[in-house]
Amino acid sequence: MPPLGLYYMSLNLITLATVKTNLGISDTSYDAAITAQIPIVSNDVRRILNNNFDKAYIAAFDDSGTNIDFGIINNDIYQKQDRFRLGQIVTHPNLPDETYLTDFNPLTGYYTLSATPTDTGDYVIPTIEISQQLTISRMIWYRIDNLSTSAANKKEVKSISYGSVSKTFSDGEINGKWNYPQKLIDALGKPFAKVGF
Repeated sequence: MPPLGLYYMSLNLITLATVKTNLGISDTSYDAAITAQIPIVSNDVRRILNNNFDKAYIAAFDDSGTNIDFGIINNDIYQKQDRFRLGQIVTHPNLPDETYLTDFNPLTGYYTLSATPTDTGDYVIPTIEISQQLTISRMIWYRIDNLSTSAANKKEVKSISYGSVSKTFSDGEINGKWNYPQKLIDALGKPFAKVGF
């Protein structure tokens, strides 16, 4: 395994292609705007959820299949970990973007990946769940839809449109701390509670 602190990590929690698919965008008109907002919204999601998605876990996978074996080293005994969630995206330089866990076999302790690794690996970093991608896509579009010069002098952005449908949010519907509609923040899930010792 790499020395502590040398794990591959990516700021972006979602790809341009996934955002476009989720929003039903088929042309390239918004590619630059979406690409510019992906790291900003990804950073906001980390802060909103109180999770940097930077914890690496020992794993064993190779390029011959899609099984992944998670574990930790404890007193020189390799222990299985079954606390990962199906649908959770895992990252590693040898995993395709947005690879997620599709199955878990409690008899073997193996998870199945949604994509075949390009090479072997000895760790993964779990991030968001695939169910959160739609909300993140909507957060990105919310920011893009409010990046006009007319909105630049507003203290808070309060509207969004998807094609011919438009929605204006009341003051109470916008989260004052994060400046996103509260419904989108709620849809992300609860912030990760970190317990100090």
